[in-house]
Amino acid sequence: MSNSEATPENSESGEQAASFPVNDVENALQGALEQSGAESPDPEPVSAFLSALREAQVWVPLPEGSGTQDDGSVALPTLELEGSPFIPAFTSEEQLGLRSAELPYTVLPARDLAEAMPEGVGLALNPGNPASVPIYPDTVANLAK
Repeated sequence: MSNSEATPENSESGEQAASFPVNDVENALQGALEQSGAESPDPEPVSAFLSALREAQVWVPLPEGSGTQDDGSVALPTLELEGSPFIPAFTSEEQLGLRSAELPYTVLPARDLAEAMPEGVGLALNPGNPASVPIYPDTVANLAK
């Protein structure tokens, strides 16, 4: 199957999911996800994905109360995964639209988001979507470098 034919299904709602992959980081993510079930996974696709993510833009939903605060700080939305806080972000506007189309959002470089994130907080990439992956806090710190 070629990349242009890969279209995840949204089985929860029965709706057709957004096209995937639509950009370089999603191409790299697809390669990394293909390794997740392998008996002897090749670390190169995961490394390539993290490198692509570091240089990519991400779409961050901004529910009420998020965004720039009166004191100039930025409040980011969080969700809980495995008992820890994660900031949701999406690899494309299409992926954002699957879960948070009605919310305002901001687009920023993933590296900048990683630099702004508090220590110990992970990044939930495409949360709730078929192409979802958690980026744990130690890896988030590496994205900021």
